[in-house]
Amino acid sequence: MKIPKCIQLFGVIGLVCLVTLAMVSAAAADPNVCRDLPASANPGDTITVKLDITLDGADKTVIEDNVPAGWVVSNPSDGGFVVDDNTVGWTNSGAAPGDNQFTYDVTIPGDAAPGTYDFDGVFDLNVAAPGLQAIDCETQMDVEAAQNGGEPNVCRDLPATANPGDTITVKLDITLDGADKTVIEDNVPAGWVVSNPSDGGFVVDDNTVGWTNSGAAPGDNQFTYDVTIPGAAAPGTYDFDGVFDLNVAAPGLQAIDCETQMDVEAAQNGGEPNVCRDLPATANPGDTITVKLDITLDGADKTVIEDNVPAGWVVSNPSDGGFVVDDNTVGWTNSGAAPGDNQFTYDVTIPGDAAPGTYDFDGVFDLNVAAPGLQPIDCETQMDVEAAQNGGEPNVCRDLPATANPGDTITVKLDITLDGADKTVLEDNVPAGWVVSNPSDGGFVVDDNTVGWTNSGAAPGDNQFTYDVTIPGDAALGTYDFDGVFDLNVAAPGLQPIDCETQMEVVEEPVEPPEEPEGIVIEEGWNFISVPYYLNNSTVEFVLADINYSTIMYYNASYDNCSGMWEIPTTLDPLCGYWIESDETEDQVITLDVLEPMVPTVPPTKTLCAGWNAIGYSDAMTTLPAELALSSIDESYTTIKGPYDPANMTYEQIGHNGETGVIAGNHVGTDIFEVSPFDGFWVYLTQEDTLVG
Repeated sequence: MKIPKCIQLFGVIGLVCLVTLAMVSAAAADPNVCRDLPASANPGDTITVKLDITLDGADKTVIEDNVPAGWVVSNPSDGGFVVDDNTVGWTNSGAAPGDNQFTYDVTIPGDAAPGTYDFDGVFDLNVAAPGLQAIDCETQMDVEAAQNGGEPNVCRDLPATANPGDTITVKLDITLDGADKTVIEDNVPAGWVVSNPSDGGFVVDDNTVGWTNSGAAPGDNQFTYDVTIPGAAAPGTYDFDGVFDLNVAAPGLQAIDCETQMDVEAAQNGGEPNVCRDLPATANPGDTITVKLDITLDGADKTVIEDNVPAGWVVSNPSDGGFVVDDNTVGWTNSGAAPGDNQFTYDVTIPGDAAPGTYDFDGVFDLNVAAPGLQPIDCETQMDVEAAQNGGEPNVCRDLPATANPGDTITVKLDITLDGADKTVLEDNVPAGWVVSNPSDGGFVVDDNTVGWTNSGAAPGDNQFTYDVTIPGDAALGTYDFDGVFDLNVAAPGLQPIDCETQMEVVEEPVEPPEEPEGIVIEEGWNFISVPYYLNNSTVEFVLADINYSTIMYYNASYDNCSGMWEIPTTLDPLCGYWIESDETEDQVITLDVLEPMVPTVPPTKTLCAGWNAIGYSDAMTTLPAELALSSIDESYTTIKGPYDPANMTYEQIGHNGETGVIAGNHVGTDIFEVSPFDGFWVYLTQEDTLVG
């Protein structure tokens, strides 16, 4: 029923129709969902689907829409959810949709054939008249071959210039026409560090990123990655080089074209390194602020920076490897290199009883070996502390978790309104049998059930106190009460109850997931696996007979006198690491009965080349540290990476030969790096050697 058409066709009669319709109850109309699609798109494109919703008469929400097989949905709006790669949904049995248009994105596979593709979906928006109806309006769209001359290509897009210490984004624009596989590797200048490759790419080493899929074209028409330029990089022109192979029928590596060079320019700041402090204009007592130190790197070749905050304020969280000298001072020191970034930061907590007024910061720096000498950090040196405007009454508000399990230790937060506070009396009580611990800010444990804070001469020194509570392992399920009191004002004494949240639920602990099945688990996405011994039947066809997978490949480092090549294996052999990609959302298992060992056999050996090698581990029963598992190549390797986590697309550990213990983050010594059965690993050698199983 379209009123404008009625007016156009019938003139004055249409106006009468319009007035009549306005008098009819709105509830007479039916709710509806109407799909709006682009007319056409190309393989590899990501499109947005719009669902226009007629809300008249709607009082619940059930919408599910399906895209063509192999297309991938994402980003449903308005609280929607992804059911699987092909389906999105919205559900609320108690309310109509909150908007008159929902949207979601769909990525078309890079190898999608030209043609017409169907969408189908259903909706139910009315409690009184239930029943699924088809989403109407547009149900089809065309995929057209990209008009690009018929040859796949990769074209690099670089910034024209950047400064030392900058992080830039490199774009690889991909011509998908004719593409049916993915081999892309790009190299940045020596000493620059790559990160964050998009679309399932991986970091080969600090200077190299890659994307590989022998069975499919790239899934997007642009890949990206980030590169960090060293802070000490000299001005000049730097080269990028890389290769690609996107066509099975015409294999061969071709050079990534378009832009191959970019300039690094000294920052335009007069030739002198400098440090400039950036402060908030104002803050309140009890606030935690972030101080920024903007660094001019031009001419810098060492790092000495120290900054001091007002007395009684407390520094924390210095960035970029900085350190806390004492409560009032942070520092950064490296006598051999310029700062690695053009901004350092740190946090400062202002005491809760800080008086309103102007406070001073002072600090010094020395960034140049040839012209040593401490110079004052300039720009902003003062900031104002203002009394918080919050209605004039001190208060304490308890913040509890909604639920916890028997045996858990939780943290209780007491949020404090400091306005008008000039003394501290707080006491909080937990349920009987629960045990308090770790009160912050000078608090004390009264007994197992009670914590307190007391200072008759000053307001609380922070706007939040915390303490921990351990719930007994045998606590019954149910609702538990907290109660406590406070008095924060000398002029108006009297204990008041701590307000806000006074109850929390103890709920049943979730059931532990079942133990992983024995064998090699294949998760969704890329998996890096190995077999621990020669198999009785090692053919890929036999071993993977029950596994749904899209790609399997192996990096043969010894190919063509150690020039290296990705290959499609026909057998699975020990001491080799294999990459296998699964599109299944559920885990699959290569069971032990398939992995029957060959008997008798001799222990395996494998020739490894200088550079990166994909290896496996030849012990099915025992996990060993790399120091022992790789003892046969101890004089030749420097680094080992693995196992690979398909869910997070990261390596769990990076082991450094000759180092011990935890180094930083996931970097560890090979004395604690665990080499485990069924996993694949990357190992970097400085010379050719033989790995013995």
